[in-house]
Amino acid sequence: MDDAAQVFLKSKIMDNIHKYFYLIAFTAYMRQAAELARSAVSDEDKAKNSLTGGKTAIPGDQLKVNKTFVTFMEEHAVLRGMVEAGKGKLQWERDIPAAALANLESLAATDFKANLGKIIHDIYQTAHTMFSDMPQGDHKKRAKYRFASKTLMRILPNNLKAEVEGLIEKKSITLDLYEILGQCTLGPGTH
Repeated sequence: MDDAAQVFLKSKIMDNIHKYFYLIAFTAYMRQAAELARSAVSDEDKAKNSLTGGKTAIPGDQLKVNKTFVTFMEEHAVLRGMVEAGKGKLQWERDIPAAALANLESLAATDFKANLGKIIHDIYQTAHTMFSDMPQGDHKKRAKYRFASKTLMRILPNNLKAEVEGLIEKKSITLDLYEILGQCTLGPGTH
């Protein structure tokens, strides 16, 4: 999935989470309104509308909601704050554990080309651990592959990183693990 598609999908997901949050808040509002309606019923109406289990069934045409949902949300302003604070905090990708990142950065800093095999092995080992909760299949394979590509880009030495980013920007190569590896192993000026 390219970055534009990710931005669009993230926006849609955030909209749905926003709507779902308000549905949960509305449920809390209705539960509170139901409790207020139950307690406001006179003893005479309770006796007239009682069920066998001791509960009262108030006919729908007699139910009255004392306050609007807007009023409920104003009384619980912290809920609106939670919605606003949570917007945009959808984490699209998983964070690499700090110890694994430090190990990879150390390997890359000492001798990147000599350690490249170990670096790739460690990236995939980390990915295997990070995505162990996902079921086997294409989604897991793509997630691990994308993680490997982005992690390799993250730890590239500055001279290689600048060259690879330039080639990606010019669309000579893509953010693909094998293309990045090819550029790292074949050397500068191969594209």
